[in-house]
Amino acid sequence: MSRTILLTSGSRYSSLINRKMKQSGESVILLTDGNEPPAEQAVKNELQVVWNKRSPLSARNAVLSALNSYNGIDEAVLTYQPGGSNKTFHETSSAVYDLQVDRWIKGFGYLLKELIQLFLKQQHGQISFILDKNGMKVMTPLESAIFSYLKNLIQNLSVLYQNEPFNILCFESDTSRKDDFLDFFIKTSAETKHTPGKIYRFVDKKGLFDFTRN
Repeated sequence: MSRTILLTSGSRYSSLINRKMKQSGESVILLTDGNEPPAEQAVKNELQVVWNKRSPLSARNAVLSALNSYNGIDEAVLTYQPGGSNKTFHETSSAVYDLQVDRWIKGFGYLLKELIQLFLKQQHGQISFILDKNGMKVMTPLESAIFSYLKNLIQNLSVLYQNEPFNILCFESDTSRKDDFLDFFIKTSAETKHTPGKIYRFVDKKGLFDFTRN
């Protein structure tokens, strides 16, 4: 039976996951942002919804748009990839701080709230959050703060909702091997048992043990 996947755009993994899910017969709801490059033209089993990350109403409407087209959402795959701010700490304007906080901290908070409410009502679902360093050895202070905040938030939510009928998983990628990470992500997210609060990490190692979980 085909599943329905809600997916956020804006990272190097978004298009890969989108393509992989559709090849498997899944229906994809792609949340796009006007501040990002235009998404590819929607195909038969894809619904594109414009998501204003700065608006709690937009997060609610995005989920409602999905429910108007499908019977529910089986999994949400959310991604954060730093790289939107390259200024030094003292050169970063207050407007940039406000924008980044609104988009990534408030925005994901609004969306997570709507998804958790939906999954509680459905009595099933899964949230998989991918934090992708994209090979960055040093993030700006603002990006580092957002990255750490999102990781701690997902870990905390995973523990808080561990007894509810849905899963919250956090993945971290620091590799150029996108296809290998994607295989790892799909395999791990499909497992039936997960440890609350665990970060599933994929790192580059030249050996037999590429997949690490900490």
